Amino acid sequence: MFYEVRNVGGAEYFRKDTENNMNFPRHIHQSFEIILVTGGEIKASVDSETYTLKEGDALLIFPHQVHSISSEASSHVTYIFSPLLVNSFYSALRDKVPVSGAFRIPDALVTALSSLSPDSTVIEKKGVLYSVCAAFDRGARYVERQYKNGPFYELFSFVEENYMGECMLSDAVERVGMNYSYISRNFKKLVGMSFNDYVNLMRLNQACYLLKNTDRSITDCGYESGFRSIHTFNRNFKERYGISPQQYRKEQKN
Repeated sequence: MFYEVRNVGGAEYFRKDTENNMNFPRHIHQSFEIILVTGGEIKASVDSETYTLKEGDALLIFPHQVHSISSEASSHVTYIFSPLLVNSFYSALRDKVPVSGAFRIPDALVTALSSLSPDSTVIEKKGVLYSVCAAFDRGARYVERQYKNGPFYELFSFVEENYMGECMLSDAVERVGMNYSYISRNFKKLVGMSFNDYVNLMRLNQACYLLKNTDRSITDCGYESGFRSIHTFNRNFKERYGISPQQYRKEQKN
């Protein structure tokens, strides 16, 4: 199992991939994922559940669920998107997972979903993705997330709950009851970055969302995203995006 770093995206992160005969090993990431089968048959696993998906079937995978797919003759479209694009849906179900992720997307929504691209507006993305999640939710049952696949699930959950405040590795390892040096060393191996860098990435994602979608001051956006000083916020933002928060806001407004 590995952590798919490319799907650690921003607040408005959205990817669409059309793929054939795909085989992808067990992995996790922080985004939602929809797999829509357009031809043939796909075998998929999500946590401990296995699915056989045929043409027209879809699968909704929640953030931090371990999943894999395999097929020999199939085609499908994968939609991967930030939880913040469906924040109300995600917030209500943060500690839950569906009993079954398989569902059928109504034809009209399949058409709307296929029209989305990374360049679509935030309103377009939210409108379609909320509608798809609502269609899923109407027939879904949920259970409490059990973190059966090791301590890293709980670490990711800890970060999501605490990144806007104090979010220290020492507190996280106390929660999962494991050795500090073991978690520190293996977190970087799994995720591809240190625990602190991962926390800062979550904070930057939130800051981007606030900068683009609110009129809060630059300073307030930094503090409300979990940064304890405007200097640290500006430095981390520029290191990741190559521009200042003020320049980012100006570009987004334009």
